[in-house]
Amino acid sequence: MKLPTTQSSSLSNLERLQEERQKLQEKLSTGLKINRAADDPAGSQIANRLTSSINAADIRTNNARDQQSIINTQAGQYASITDNLLRARELTIQAGNPVNDKQAIQAELDQLTEEINVIAERVLGQSNFIPSLDASNPSAAQSDIESASATVDANASTAGAQSRGLDSQINNYQISSTNNQAARSRIQDTDYAQSASDLLRTELQLKIAVILKRDEEERKGLLLNKFV
Repeated sequence: MKLPTTQSSSLSNLERLQEERQKLQEKLSTGLKINRAADDPAGSQIANRLTSSINAADIRTNNARDQQSIINTQAGQYASITDNLLRARELTIQAGNPVNDKQAIQAELDQLTEEINVIAERVLGQSNFIPSLDASNPSAAQSDIESASATVDANASTAGAQSRGLDSQINNYQISSTNNQAARSRIQDTDYAQSASDLLRTELQLKIAVILKRDEEERKGLLLNKFV
């Protein structure tokens, strides 16, 4: 038997309220007001674009941090070379004093030269970065040390500038990511107070609609349990 138009209309209203209640419950449980593209097609597209931008900024941040980690390692190696060159300079000055043991000084200079070249091979790609330092010729040794120090200082300065540049890049990427996250949140995150209020209102309307429908069916001698 075909239901009257008023009954179909009443059923449609009940179905609409039930669907609305389900969506509101979903918003509250997921924390998102856009759980599928159909909820807000335009908003969903914007949120997806913002997510892509956030992911790109986060990847760039990680890449910049990786580069910075390499540069910081190099900075530590430059510092080690500088410390060894300072010690070598002290030794060449001591070698100019005839009362000092030049043999012991030469042994330590040889050790320092070897350590410097090992580190220089890793950071500069030069296994013979500094020549053997001769304790019997302090002037020549000091000249080699000064030349090596100038090279290390220049490279350390460049590394420092690169690190500061990466700091700026990382800061910009993080600001971009934070701003986009805030924008995405405004688009897709649930307004809990509003959704909770809407849910209470919808549940009340649904209860009233069910009561009215029961009354209507009772008057017609019918019983409808579908929406109870």
